[in-house]
Amino acid sequence: MKMTKRQAGHLGALARMRKYGNPGTLEGRRKGGINSILIQTKGDSNFKTAKKHTKPRNSGLLSEFMGILIGDGHLSNYQVLVTTNSETDLEHAIFIKKLINKLFSLNPVMKYKKGQKAVDIIVSSVNLVKWLSSKGMPQGNKLDKGLATPKWITGNRVYEQRFLKGLFDTDGCVYMDKHIINGRIYKNQGWAITSYSSHLRDDIFQTLKKLGYNPTLAKTQKSIYMRRKYDIDKYFREIGTSNPKHLNRYKNGRVPKRS
Repeated sequence: MKMTKRQAGHLGALARMRKYGNPGTLEGRRKGGINSILIQTKGDSNFKTAKKHTKPRNSGLLSEFMGILIGDGHLSNYQVLVTTNSETDLEHAIFIKKLINKLFSLNPVMKYKKGQKAVDIIVSSVNLVKWLSSKGMPQGNKLDKGLATPKWITGNRVYEQRFLKGLFDTDGCVYMDKHIINGRIYKNQGWAITSYSSHLRDDIFQTLKKLGYNPTLAKTQKSIYMRRKYDIDKYFREIGTSNPKHLNRYKNGRVPKRS
């Protein structure tokens, strides 16, 4: 016997209710909502969920992450992204991934950029984006929004040291400093952080001085330098690095020339 359109529609409605719940009840709407989220997240839509995350207290570890984020990070409307070199900084990228999990109880993904020596560490979480923005990391183009040391870090020696550590590990380098004195060529290690934010450069310069270092601020090169062996040794002794690339260059003395 051929089924009428009305009968077919009735059977379809019953099947849908069994799968998604009765839309006229609270339980039905809850079940339907859960299924909708699963369908959307499996597809390629722009639908995003507001994941819950741990909100850590201010600490040296959080300060270091803020340094990393301000150095190589970006906040979009729904993602936290840190991009680094997939060859020279891969070990540090893995460190960042573990650090995010430790601080926020979220599991980042690592994506290699095709045809580039770069890897992204990505967390999709609207809530985390908003929280990190409230802690001092601007959303969108960070240079257009007055990038600076977060206020809660300033004034705390431990936080300042760890923030410098995170920033140096991403935007810093150990290099070979070459100079001529009375016709003789001298070579020694140099330390530098480069930033296109003048406000952040001023902050770093003042912080280093306050911590007992002797930095040089080169505005035309958009960098802060330390050239004294005493200062560089002091930095790696007191502050250190979480990026093996920097530690190896410091210890081995085989460093690239500063362009």
